[in-house]
Amino acid sequence: MGDEADFEVVRQVWEGFSDGDDAAALALIDSDAVVVPFGAALEGKQYAGREEIMEWMTGDIRVNWEWFHTIPQEFRKVGDRILVYGHWRARGRDSGVELDVPATWVVDVRDGKIVFWRTFTDRDEAHRFIGLQE
Repeated sequence: MGDEADFEVVRQVWEGFSDGDDAAALALIDSDAVVVPFGAALEGKQYAGREEIMEWMTGDIRVNWEWFHTIPQEFRKVGDRILVYGHWRARGRDSGVELDVPATWVVDVRDGKIVFWRTFTDRDEAHRFIGLQE
């Protein structure tokens, strides 16, 4: 698959989870995928495999947020990896507080499925993680 096709996989997964269409999102995530959300990275945690990823989505994201939208805006290929710039918007379920947080993701797509993604709120940290010296 070409870069644009890989970028489209990322768009569709983010859109699926944002819209609550978990089946569509999971269909494009490898069964052995590893996800490292921002909060989990702070605690040294990650989610491996579709089951753990869904537990995170339903037991953390959807429990704490009335809605949670991940918005990719710019894609960049760095070696075999994809660097995605964008933001996430969410409303706290209990507090009603709305957030709009810039985010950068490092994503690996193989054979048309996401095999890895990690979320960063610090773009420079994402650049260091992926090996960019800017």
